[in-house]
Amino acid sequence: MSDTLEFAKLRLEELVAFFGVNVQVAADVTDDGIELSIDSIPASPRLIGHRGETLRALEYLVNQMVKAHDGLAPRVMVDIAGYREARRHSLEELARDTAARVKESGAEEELKPMNPADRRIVHMALREIDGVQTESRGDGHDRRIVVLPA
Repeated sequence: MSDTLEFAKLRLEELVAFFGVNVQVAADVTDDGIELSIDSIPASPRLIGHRGETLRALEYLVNQMVKAHDGLAPRVMVDIAGYREARRHSLEELARDTAARVKESGAEEELKPMNPADRRIVHMALREIDGVQTESRGDGHDRRIVVLPA
């Protein structure tokens, strides 16, 4: 595993170097797979991108390279400047606020389109709240969550 961990770390450092940024990547093995993280740096917003699009692309590329290197390698998760945790908290707060409005009004509420990972966070957060249910509607980039009274 240490070979795969080091391979993933080096590949992420090389990809980020294409942005003209030299970074030290912290790497760790968890129950969920390999976690790679980069501390906050001036280039963090560029590396994260709009709503994490660049971050997800970097993560996808690293996963593809790691799988080509070791077909049995676990999933690689990439985080930059704590973005993933902050985004999760923001989406959970959005979910709770939306659930409260739906329960009060009794009317469904449609959220803005989200990527699959963000939709999953919202679905999971609302699964624990009585009185509301969720469903996804739309296709592709227009797929969104609708919060309905239960």
